[in-house]
Amino acid sequence: MNIKWFKDPDNVVYADVNQFAENFSKETGIDNLREKLEEFKKNPVKEGKILTGKKRTSIKLMVPNLTFGQPIEMGETVWVYLGENYESYCLYWPQ
Repeated sequence: MNIKWFKDPDNVVYADVNQFAENFSKETGIDNLREKLEEFKKNPVKEGKILTGKKRTSIKLMVPNLTFGQPIEMGETVWVYLGENYESYCLYWPQ
């Protein structure tokens, strides 16, 4: 993982957590994804957190500004990283 990859807009999808969590939970087989996203948002760790689903899928929750120690656009929020061969999801929580 490198910060340049996360700065490239071609690698990022901005997603409303209300629309993202339920659908992505079904696709990956990760139960209670919304709750896990909320928990990570409240208590993020620099290393991120890996979640494993039932459909042979794993994702990494991360906060890029915390992970890389330097700011990027929307880097203060939770991102879902699937690897450099897939787009990364930058989540936002509408007011």
